[in-house]
Amino acid sequence: MTSSAQGLYSLATLIKRLEAITSRLEDRSRCRNSVGFDTPAAATTATTPPAIEVQAAVPRTVTAYDEIVIEGKLKPFLEINKAIAPPPLNEQVDLFAKVLATLRSVLHQAAACRKPDQKSFAEILSPLQAGIESVTRVKEAARKERDWFNHFTVIADGTAFVGWVTVEPKPGPYVNEIKESTAYYANRILKDFKEKDPRHAEWVRAFNGVLDGMKRYIMEFHTTGLVWNASGILVSEYKSSRSQPVSGPPPQVGSSFSPAAPAGGVAAVFADLNRGADNPSLRAGSVVPASSGVAVKKPVKPTKPQALMGKKPTKFALEGNKWIIEYQENESALEVANTEITQVINLFACKNTTVIIKGKVNAVTLVNCTKTSVLVESVVSSVSITKSPSFALQITGVAPTIQIDSTDSGQIYLSKQCFDVEITTAKCSAINVSLPVEGEEDGVFEEQAMPEMLKTVVQNGKLVTTIVEHAG
Repeated sequence: MTSSAQGLYSLATLIKRLEAITSRLEDRSRCRNSVGFDTPAAATTATTPPAIEVQAAVPRTVTAYDEIVIEGKLKPFLEINKAIAPPPLNEQVDLFAKVLATLRSVLHQAAACRKPDQKSFAEILSPLQAGIESVTRVKEAARKERDWFNHFTVIADGTAFVGWVTVEPKPGPYVNEIKESTAYYANRILKDFKEKDPRHAEWVRAFNGVLDGMKRYIMEFHTTGLVWNASGILVSEYKSSRSQPVSGPPPQVGSSFSPAAPAGGVAAVFADLNRGADNPSLRAGSVVPASSGVAVKKPVKPTKPQALMGKKPTKFALEGNKWIIEYQENESALEVANTEITQVINLFACKNTTVIIKGKVNAVTLVNCTKTSVLVESVVSSVSITKSPSFALQITGVAPTIQIDSTDSGQIYLSKQCFDVEITTAKCSAINVSLPVEGEEDGVFEEQAMPEMLKTVVQNGKLVTTIVEHAG
C-alpha cells in the first residue's frame, strides 16, 4: 500500500472513531435531558458523571393519604374557601393546610422507622403542635371579624384532629369527637348565612369532608393507632439520612416529601406532594412491608391528644345577644349578671367550673364541659347539655325543657315552680333529678334516678316502648 493510500485509510478510520464518540455523547446528552437534567457544557468530555442518589419510592400509606385526604378532600375545601373567605381566614386556612403537610411527614417517617420511645415521639410531634398553635393564634387575632369568627373557630378547634396519631387503640372515633366539638360553631355558620350566601354551607360541608376523609384513611391504614415499620430504621438514622445532601442534580420525580412544611403557601405544599403522588410508577411500587403492622415490643403509651393541642385561651364575653364562656378551668363562681330575656348563654369545654346566671335568659347550652355546674334562675326556651359528663344544673325559677344528649353522670335540682319541666335524654346514663320535699324547708331535696332501661315490644305492627322498673 502506498503512503498516500495509508494516509487516506488512517484519516477514514479517525473520522469513524470521532463519529462513534460523538454519537455516544449525543445519546448520553439525550438520556440526561429525558430525566430533567440540564446538560452542562462540560458534557462533551469523556469524564464519568457524578453519581445520582435517588430516594426510595413513597410508601403506600403516604400516597393513600395524598389521594384520600389531600387530593380528595383538602383541595376542594381550599377552593371554596378561596372563593368566599377574607384574607385573614385565607391565612388561617393556609396554616391549616401546612399542618396537614406536616402530618404527611410524620406518616412518611412512621412508614420508614421503628416505633420510637416517648421522648423521641414528642420531638416528632413538636412541629404538629407548633402548627396547631399558629392556627389558634390567627383565630385569637381575628375577634373583630364578627361575621367570620365562627369560621375561624371551626378551623382552630378542628385542627386538633391531627392528634389522632397519639391515640390508641381507636384513633378513628377521636376524629369524630373533634368534628362534634366544632358542630356548634358550624351550625351557627349554617344559620347565619342560610339566607345570605349558600356557599357557606358548602364551606362547612367541605371542611367536615376533610375530617371524614381523615377518618376513612385512619380506618383503612391505622385502625388501632399510628402504624410504624417494625423492620425499619431508627428515628435517629432517619433524621441523619434526611440531613445528608443528595449528590448530583436533584431528580424531578420520585423525591420524597421534606419533613418540614414547605415555604410559599398552599401552592408549594401541593407542588411537593405532587412530585411523588402523581407518578403512577411510584404508586405501583409504593408498598409498606407486611411486617410494618406487627409490633415487636410492648407499645409505649402515646402522648395524650390534649398535650398535642396545647391549652386553649379562655373566653368570657358577650357577643351580640350571646354570652360565650369557653375553656374555663377551676373557676368557683363565674357570674353572668345584667342578663336579658333575649340572651343565650353558651358554655364550651369548661372544666371544674361553676357558672351563676342572674335573671331570666332565653336559653343555656353546655357542650363538651366536664364537672361543670350551672345555677340559673329562669329560662324561656330550654337548657341543652351535650357531651358534658358529671354536670350539675340547678334551676331556682322555671324552665320548660331540659335536653341531655351523650352525657354520663349528671345531677339536676329543680324548684317547686319547675315541676312542669320536660326532660328528654338520649345516650345518657346516671342522670339524677332532685325534687324539693313538700312541707320541708328550702334546700331539702329527694333524689330520683332517670330511667335508663327500656323495653320495646311489637303490638299491632308497631313498636311500643315502656320503662323497665326494678322492684325492691
